[in-house]
Amino acid sequence: MRYFCNINNSQDIFYKSPSTYGLLSSKEELCYSLGACLYMPGIRKNLLKDILINKKMGANTITLCIEDSVSTNQVVQAENNIITLFKSIELLFKENPYFIDTLPLMFIRVRNINQLKKLLNESSLIGLCGFIFPKFDHVIGEKYFSVLKEYNTSNNRTLYGLPILETPSIIHKETRTRELIKVKHVLDSYKEYVLNIRIGGTDFSGLYSLRRNKNFTIYDLIVVRDCISDIINVFKRDDYVISGVVYEYFNKVLDFHNNILIKETLLDITNGLTGKTVIHPSQVNIVNSLMVVSKEDYIDASNIISSSLNGVIKSNYSNKMNEIKPHEKWAKEILLKANIMGVFEDGQSHKELLQSINSLQYR
Repeated sequence: MRYFCNINNSQDIFYKSPSTYGLLSSKEELCYSLGACLYMPGIRKNLLKDILINKKMGANTITLCIEDSVSTNQVVQAENNIITLFKSIELLFKENPYFIDTLPLMFIRVRNINQLKKLLNESSLIGLCGFIFPKFDHVIGEKYFSVLKEYNTSNNRTLYGLPILETPSIIHKETRTRELIKVKHVLDSYKEYVLNIRIGGTDFSGLYSLRRNKNFTIYDLIVVRDCISDIINVFKRDDYVISGVVYEYFNKVLDFHNNILIKETLLDITNGLTGKTVIHPSQVNIVNSLMVVSKEDYIDASNIISSSLNGVIKSNYSNKMNEIKPHEKWAKEILLKANIMGVFEDGQSHKELLQSINSLQYR
């Protein structure tokens, strides 16, 4: 698959077009490929149809949720619904192996260890990229990844795990550092299977009776912002990819000048986060368009990586100095993002890209 593959005037918008990737791409590529991750309740009746429709509209990453979005009395129904979905995918794959190429990257957000085992045992899960593990701490996390590793080893597969950090022990000040270090030790042991780390901003907020309104970003909730800062501090230094917090409002009319989702996503990017959970199809292309790399950043990053010097070089844009050693990790990450999400031509931005997408979808 490829981001923004349907727009007609891509040569005017992109200096470097997005590259193709897929389920069998390297972990390094997939880490930066998730973009806007659209959540769908596993209870939906027409899951495969909805998945394909949303993929066509730009959702290259979809999570089927059996946790918070499903009522307790509907859990078994949702489990069976998802098992049926993957049995259908398996049949379609046997008829036409290229059918897999029409699917987005898919994840299942499970409720507990037993549910994970049930799904692994009752379906081949062809087309699945991995699982999202909620309420992740060092104890339950070890159990999740132990089961996942055993399955991967026994079946010669690579299903990934995406932990969600959202428990009281992580946001409570008196236990946070100790718990984050313990969680990191678990993830370090299973790093080959950790695609990215997610942050449960809604759960964190709820512990303090907080809910940001539609005019504020998650960074305006100082207790949550403080925790996000520590998560970045612990994991980002060792090259873990961390995803942005879900934004729980949506607007059908896009206002470029007063859009909190855009503001929050830009703050995510500024703080080194990659990708974002979204809850409505209208949010997908907004988030993905913001993930495209600017030409200035791309040229700077390319020059830093290719430089034979180890000191300071002047930017081609004559507006900054690029320091080779301090900016090297940043540059490598920019080039990885640029490969998947593309690079804007000078003078182009998410605004022009979204206008092109919208004109195509609503003709």
